[in-house]
Amino acid sequence: MAANSSIFIPYGDPKYDLKLKLIQVDPHTGLWVNILKGSPGSVLGTHRHYDQVYGYTLKGAWGYREHPEWLSRAGDTIHETPGSVHTLYIDDHHGETETLFFVWGALEFLDEAGNTIAIEDWRSILQKYVDYCQKNQLPIVDLTYPKEKVEDVHFHQHHKTDL
Repeated sequence: MAANSSIFIPYGDPKYDLKLKLIQVDPHTGLWVNILKGSPGSVLGTHRHYDQVYGYTLKGAWGYREHPEWLSRAGDTIHETPGSVHTLYIDDHHGETETLFFVWGALEFLDEAGNTIAIEDWRSILQKYVDYCQKNQLPIVDLTYPKEKVEDVHFHQHHKTDL
């Protein structure tokens, strides 16, 4: 996919300046590849990983509120294990941040009491991308891969997918 083929869409709580650029989804493995971009002080809600995630920080710095001693800076990589729960924040002192994430499976977003408020997976994030493009009259790029394996992908509203 050409670098400018996809677009950044608003993501997460609207009070924060977070955007997500969906790069690829694989319906057969549950993989969704994205770049998360945020301004200093932005927060992605507390979430649990159903499967593993790999990340590579492209610029800026981010961390987890639950681990204040750790910060991922440009050039750093991370492996998040299935079942891990954390709250991602964009550091206040390193400017705009962009991180490339390879996410397998779903993210389960949690409220302060630990209750599920949203579940995000390849299908729901792809639907958000399609909805955003349609609403803003932008071209929709087919981000599914591998093409030869995709059979019948339908989009529909899922319970608990709005962040």
